[in-house]
Amino acid sequence: MRIVYVAPFYTPVIGGVEEVVKKIAEYAASRGHETYVVTYNRLRSGGFNTLPKEEDINGIHVIRVKPSFTRSHGTYSAELPQVVKSLRPDIVHAHVWRHPHVFQIAKLKSILGFKAILHGHAPFHTFSQLGFITWSYHKLVDTTAKSFLNSYDAYIALTLYEKDVATHRLGLPKEKVVIIPNGIDSPKSQYNVDENDRYNKVLYLGRISREKNIPLLIKSMKYVIEVIRDAKLTLVGPDEGLMKWIYNHARTKNLMRAIKYLGPVYGDEKYKIYASSAVFASPSLCEAFGITVLEAGIVGTPSVITGQGGQIYTVPPGIASILAKPNPKDYAEAIMTILSDKKLWRRLGEGAKKNAEKYMWNRILPTYEKLYEV
Repeated sequence: MRIVYVAPFYTPVIGGVEEVVKKIAEYAASRGHETYVVTYNRLRSGGFNTLPKEEDINGIHVIRVKPSFTRSHGTYSAELPQVVKSLRPDIVHAHVWRHPHVFQIAKLKSILGFKAILHGHAPFHTFSQLGFITWSYHKLVDTTAKSFLNSYDAYIALTLYEKDVATHRLGLPKEKVVIIPNGIDSPKSQYNVDENDRYNKVLYLGRISREKNIPLLIKSMKYVIEVIRDAKLTLVGPDEGLMKWIYNHARTKNLMRAIKYLGPVYGDEKYKIYASSAVFASPSLCEAFGITVLEAGIVGTPSVITGQGGQIYTVPPGIASILAKPNPKDYAEAIMTILSDKKLWRRLGEGAKKNAEKYMWNRILPTYEKLYEV
């Protein structure tokens, strides 16, 4: 089969969706399918038309089209339809609902007759995560453009949460929605960290942004260290303009000794950090899925989550996590509950590891090939 993946970004751009597209495309190529990725010639912030227009990466022929118009991470390219037409695909697997290429592919399907699959990636965030302009755009598209979804043969949802949104809000028939979760890789090394070395250590790994609700976690630490004085919070990930506020708040609330920022960490090194922590904090009000909570879980680190979204399905409360109300006192209480109860910590850690083992990529990737062949 000739399979074309269409995505907002692709390597060398780094991100959760980009990693998923890369994994699926490389798996398809390894199975002998003629595999292409059509994406935009831009970086996440600027960098327009600075990457090669075409190149082969790990058996994937990558074609980067010229952006005609951009807003934030969204891109429209007038070149895209002609490129897809020239490839004459059997399958087009489009990624991320609401991006302009979703509607372009829907129109092309009626002309070329390929099988079309939309991988939604659950972009159903809260108003506080998005701001008025983006939230309004999402509402407008979900109301006026959802008819384009009828052109797709299947919609891939990451969790039952996304399936419910796709069927109830977007009006998709249940039989069109297939749940295929994201996956994780196993750590390349075994990390046997002494319990006493990881105890009282709280970790956040991900984008340092307001969208991820980091201020909730920072404010919670004030209550944590009042009870557990030697508790430490480590922040890992790219700063999206929030670290200045974090440092100012920490100085005002005498939290500087309790907070450490490492910057971005990639590859297997992040598993060492997960394994050296007692609790993984995921303060986001709505996660599409939650890769980081699974990465923490595979080395036996339970999570404290909040809000509503994919995270509740990815790390079930009471099994792999504790679900807290989204306010500093309650979130702090959940962190302290795990830190102060070793029996509970061990039980949740074992549950987190067993749960994460269900999400290995080698178990998930064959599901896509089966979907293509139906």
